[in-house]
Amino acid sequence: MKKLLFFGATLLTALSMNGNAQPQQQAQQIVSKADMNTVEFVVRDGKPILMDIYQFKGQKTEGKRPVFIYSFGGAWAMGSRVDALCNPLYDHLCEKGWVCVAIDYRLGSARGRDGKPLITPPEGYNPFQYSIDIGVEDIYAATAWLLKHADEYNIDPEKIVISGSSAGAINSMNAEYYLCTNHRTAKESGLPANFNYAGVVPMAGAVYLTGDNDTELKWDKKPCPMCFFHGSADPTVTFDMERNPNRHGFGPYYVAQQLYGMDVPYMLYEYFGGDHAMALLPIKWFWNELDSFLDRIVIEGLNLKVHSVERSDKPRTDANWLDTVRPGQYEAVNRMRGQGGAPGGAPGGRPQGAPQR
Repeated sequence: MKKLLFFGATLLTALSMNGNAQPQQQAQQIVSKADMNTVEFVVRDGKPILMDIYQFKGQKTEGKRPVFIYSFGGAWAMGSRVDALCNPLYDHLCEKGWVCVAIDYRLGSARGRDGKPLITPPEGYNPFQYSIDIGVEDIYAATAWLLKHADEYNIDPEKIVISGSSAGAINSMNAEYYLCTNHRTAKESGLPANFNYAGVVPMAGAVYLTGDNDTELKWDKKPCPMCFFHGSADPTVTFDMERNPNRHGFGPYYVAQQLYGMDVPYMLYEYFGGDHAMALLPIKWFWNELDSFLDRIVIEGLNLKVHSVERSDKPRTDANWLDTVRPGQYEAVNRMRGQGGAPGGAPGGRPQGAPQR
């Protein structure tokens, strides 16, 4: 096993709040080899939502280009599409012929300086679920924009992959689940009736549902292939299954077993004993694993099912998680947990006696 290296920066940016529906973005110096342009892909409540599109415009490719859409993390309360940590990965994928898209989305759990929510859900709408669902709506809107402009960017509409870290990973997994269950959010998305993603790459993500009738994952049609990165002892986002009075979480270990039963390709990279640091590590250290999924399953269409377990003598745990985040981020996430706006619970590992596939 290769040695895991940990880094002290994170894509989750602690941001100051203002009276708008989005936190104020900190200026960052982005160093990117790829060509980038920023576009407005949707307007919500009179405010534009932006995405950055990365590609090598002069690069010669055979056929149309696959697309990698990334959603940042931050407990639906903070963060931005602009994060220098991600750009080396974007450059890497663009060099392989991909178009990379970093999107903003509405932050349903963000609060102003007065402590009041910046976005108020409709009456009777679970605030936690609302934060996820509006993030999903914005993923769909970004996807619809790219489909509309597919010829302009030489995009392959059948090779669009969505990814994200933490909250962004949860948004991405819920986006795929909604498409496969005819959820109202998917029905109102404006996407083509038979559209589906070519893959989902959640970095510390899970499907989260609320309500008495959402106690199990029931897919109406086969989902697309998935590539999971997760710590088996993640205290923030469940690795297996989480049941709380107000929500139910289904992590990669649980979902992978369903994919196996449906004969859907997947790769599950489990960091045994690790925690939420796997929301960050793949961006810098797991390119080979990501390439394997994108090349072999998404592009070549191989029906592979992989569960890889990586161990370390000193796995990242909640006690030293502060080493992986920027100042104030850990405290901010804990505040969100206390307010019911972010998932979390006691760390849990692989169930005893559970098979590896």
